Amino acid sequence: MKFNIEDTRKNAAPTVQALIKSKTVSLENVKDWLRTIYEIRYFEEKVFDLLGQNIIKGASHLYAGEEAVATGAIAAIERGDVIGSTHRGHGHCGAIGNKYADNEKERQDHWNQMMAELMGKETGYCKGRGGSMHIAEVSKCHNLGSTGIVGGNQAPAVGAALAEKYKNTGKVVLSFFGDGATNTGSFHEAMNMASTLAVPLVVIVENNLYGMSVPFSGSEVEGAVRASNIEDIAVRAGAYDVPAMIVDGQDVLAVFLAVQEAAKKARKDNQMIFIEAKTYRWYGHSRSDPREYRTKDEEKAWHDRDPINVLRDKLLNGKLCTLEQLDAIKDKAFKTIEDATKFAMDSPWPNPADFAKDVYVEESYTRDIIDADKTASAKAAEATEAFKKHVASSTAKTKKEAAEQARGEIKSRFNMDIMNIAQAVSLAQAEELRRDKNVIVMGEDVGLYGGAYQATRGLLKEFGTERVIDTAISEAAIAGAAVGAALRGMRPVAEIMYVDFVTIAMDQLVHVGAYNRYMFGGKAKVPMVLRTEGGVGRCIAAHHSESLEAWLMHAPGLYVVMPSTPYDAKGLLKAAIRSDNPVVFIEHKATYGQLGALPEGDYIIPLGVADIKRKGTDATIVSYSRMAMWSLEAAKILAEKHNISVEVIDLRTLKPMDIDTVAKSVRKTGRLVTVSEGFCICGAGREISGRYMEYEFEDGSHGFDYLDSAPVNLAAADVPPPMSEPLELASIPSVERIVKAVLNIV
Repeated sequence: MKFNIEDTRKNAAPTVQALIKSKTVSLENVKDWLRTIYEIRYFEEKVFDLLGQNIIKGASHLYAGEEAVATGAIAAIERGDVIGSTHRGHGHCGAIGNKYADNEKERQDHWNQMMAELMGKETGYCKGRGGSMHIAEVSKCHNLGSTGIVGGNQAPAVGAALAEKYKNTGKVVLSFFGDGATNTGSFHEAMNMASTLAVPLVVIVENNLYGMSVPFSGSEVEGAVRASNIEDIAVRAGAYDVPAMIVDGQDVLAVFLAVQEAAKKARKDNQMIFIEAKTYRWYGHSRSDPREYRTKDEEKAWHDRDPINVLRDKLLNGKLCTLEQLDAIKDKAFKTIEDATKFAMDSPWPNPADFAKDVYVEESYTRDIIDADKTASAKAAEATEAFKKHVASSTAKTKKEAAEQARGEIKSRFNMDIMNIAQAVSLAQAEELRRDKNVIVMGEDVGLYGGAYQATRGLLKEFGTERVIDTAISEAAIAGAAVGAALRGMRPVAEIMYVDFVTIAMDQLVHVGAYNRYMFGGKAKVPMVLRTEGGVGRCIAAHHSESLEAWLMHAPGLYVVMPSTPYDAKGLLKAAIRSDNPVVFIEHKATYGQLGALPEGDYIIPLGVADIKRKGTDATIVSYSRMAMWSLEAAKILAEKHNISVEVIDLRTLKPMDIDTVAKSVRKTGRLVTVSEGFCICGAGREISGRYMEYEFEDGSHGFDYLDSAPVNLAAADVPPPMSEPLELASIPSVERIVKAVLNIV
């Protein structure tokens, strides 16, 4: 057992003289800490005032009273170590910015950009896109950013620590969060993952006693309840079998020593250390909070231990500073914040024309890659048909023997391999793991088991447990850790077993991952892939059979990819892994055994480029995933039995969507049918149709102008996926319904 709790408050309070004597710090260090505490305090007081004047808008959760925690903790780490922050993050941003300021000008610039960000100005750290709850300098200060969702920042910190461990940088990650976060599910998922993966993480719980208005462990105020039946959050470290400390969060020296010790141990042993800092917020949860849930006596008792007074008294009583010197530090801090306020007031607003800038990392593909894909896709389709015909006409005694003979024939004729989609997905990951040492695979059952559908089979044996990482069933932690690892330079491929389970991880995937680049002013990249699978076809009912791609398409910042063939699965997944944007890659559970041809060696398929799977003149069917294959079957029937020529477009990437290819096709055919296995209401088909109707061609005409009949949207019925096979099949489009839909409009 590693678990033990050290309550450092029971020890004699540390003195500045002792730290100087042991050469732990210098007097100048400590005086600078006092200045930082003052700067954070004056910053918060100024923000409170400007909120009242409506100069700063929105919500601001002030850090006043807790300054010793951020100041002491960040003083204790090295440059290059990483921090993760929260919605109450002004103190963390303030302290880390000071750490990286090498002179007075850089320090002033730092506070200028902080104040400008809160005012929503172009000169802010995030160009006005993040504001108070998302304030962070992510590019210079090794800050993962701050999250507005309570409990949202722990999992990314775990992923960041995993990345530092994997890269052997010797750096640690500090994760700051409040007491309220420790009652969320993502907190427990993240702490368990950090413990089991043994990562260099120091978690700092800033226990200010209240999660908004609910007391953590009780209050004297009548009517108040409690969020927990424990008083010391540190005891929760026992569940993860990691060391814990409790520290006086009003004493910057005590915090510094605790974090210094914890960081040293985390750095040396690759271990999570848990620190609970007992502290107090001077203001309420936000400016509008009347603080009726706490008493005046309680507030006075904590104000008597103001972090400013605690440190001033240590310096004064130890005869290390005079009153005049202390007041000079105070005055300098005050001027810094006043100057920052003037800078922010005088700064320009962002240009509204730039409101959509920096949502995605811009990607482009050369013409030869796009052309190579078109050629290879057509050849793969031809080879796949040849394989099927060879098997069908084979006189071999067994299906296995027939398939092997057909594989040899295809290899000889087309120089292509035949494999199923699961094998193609596994091969794509293996090739990227070999190509780039920063690629890792993580998730439920991806290692020894080889994935629920064998889509990671064989990876563990070749790449080992450092790069193919089995995790607990912790969807939020898996997604969040992938975000954190990506922010620290890795290219994680995280698997969540079923797309239905992505609902548990949406906060991490969307708020922390997809929004990250935009929120922090375009300074971050999140090159991660979240692999999952969806769709009906295995009679496993509503919680394991959904097609939720429309949910994911709805979120700015995400790419959404859904392959329909082994060729597409391999090439698209490799492109997704190389992308600098977060990509959700959804495979269809009923297609894992689907066989098809694909080229040998390295190739990628450009994201955002549709594939015309069959050319036609009378109608256009637009689909993706398994429904693209069913659409091809329908097109074949329409041609053979009804002499109707249908063009079948496989979008492959739903976001970004290649509406250009769709528009050119429908302008030619005059008819549009969309086929999706997702739910009908607000589904992908509606989006395709709507975008086509609005599409503007070079001559100023629109998609609507070329329609000879109303678009038809075939999709899953507005019912949860049923288990019984007849009901399951009835709830989604079928080949017969696709045929009928085309016949009705041609």
